[in-house]
Amino acid sequence: IDAHSMCSPGFSCDSAYQVTYIVRGSGRVQVVGPDGKRVLETRIEGGSLFIVPRFHVVSKIADASGMEWF
Repeated sequence: IDAHSMCSPGFSCDSAYQVTYIVRGSGRVQVVGPDGKRVLETRIEGGSLFIVPRFHVVSKIADASGMEWF
């Protein structure tokens, strides 16, 4: 995503875990649990790998350098 932009919050509809690897750039990640409460908000950068549990929603917000992941 481009600098200072946000990826729409999303979740896996088949109840699988989401594994995300940040290829380059940096930003923040926010994870919200099934009860609607934020369970994580942290800074991430290239080389980071994180796993989002089943039924949790995740959004990614890029810093000035943008962010790429898969």
